[in-house]
Amino acid sequence: MLRRNRTAGFVRTTLAVAIHVTAICVTAAGWAHRPPPDEDWWRGLDEPATAAATRATVVLRARIRGRVRIPGGTFVMGASPAEMVSAIDLCRAEIRGSECGEGESIGRLHSEGATHVVTVSTFELDRTEVTVADYSRCVAAGECEPADFSRVDPRFARPELPVSHVGWEDGARYCRWAGGRLPTEAEWEYAARGADQREFPWGNLYNPHLANHGAWADDPADATDGFVYLAPVGSFTDGATPLGIQDMAGNVAEWVADEVEADSFGRPSAYEPSTQPQVDPRTNASAGIHVLRGGSFMDPAVWLRASARDTTALPRPSWAGFRCAADPH
Repeated sequence: MLRRNRTAGFVRTTLAVAIHVTAICVTAAGWAHRPPPDEDWWRGLDEPATAAATRATVVLRARIRGRVRIPGGTFVMGASPAEMVSAIDLCRAEIRGSECGEGESIGRLHSEGATHVVTVSTFELDRTEVTVADYSRCVAAGECEPADFSRVDPRFARPELPVSHVGWEDGARYCRWAGGRLPTEAEWEYAARGADQREFPWGNLYNPHLANHGAWADDPADATDGFVYLAPVGSFTDGATPLGIQDMAGNVAEWVADEVEADSFGRPSAYEPSTQPQVDPRTNASAGIHVLRGGSFMDPAVWLRASARDTTALPRPSWAGFRCAADPH
């Protein structure tokens, strides 16, 4: 399913269906680690925050929600053939799983290869995705453009949600203002999978109750994780990495710093095999594209894997956000 074909119709699931699905999830046995749904999501919604309040004479800088220091190390970046086979198995478990052998899914998996050894220096990474409230402070300071929230759907503008409807440049500007930068692809993948080569941020087995995910179906919204659309940041504490970094899978897909070449279908070009280990790689192609990592609330399990990559032709997607990295002080 091409991201550029997604429309606002994907997020028009009815209230009655959402409440019915949520009720089933809450009563199902064995789902103790799934967070409860946020009832305020459905009622008492504020108007969308197309602009931040500017009445205060003093604008505070962004509140750092906690950055985690990630010790440098070496890992294998990309997906091995065995990991790609496992990914296809995950894909085939979806409602539209019969399509997993077709060009779109195979091509996107191919963009994860080939595996190569990468060493990453110590860096810091935000514990959570940047929230709407955090981003609004940058807007109020005059350093960021307002997120492109739709006036007909204010749910995305809730302050505790990850900011969405932002593009790569929006993320880069915010991170500079907050005293950081966007993470490189290598840093992001190393933080998500670690030196032990986890397939998901929490481990090697997929658990649908550890991330805010979607489904590969005619309607990609999926409430079985407790949220039909976005979830407040940090809602899935059991899905964090061993270092406590949250929402590396699902919720919003996250922009990373690198600019890469695209193939003829607009996907990130596959990594080229490297005979020499790389140290702190960062690609910068003058005619390239920017990559998204981690998958979103509209993505099934196969695209929530730590090695999965994506891109889009949309300038400010409804399902894209970011978190910031920083060099150690």
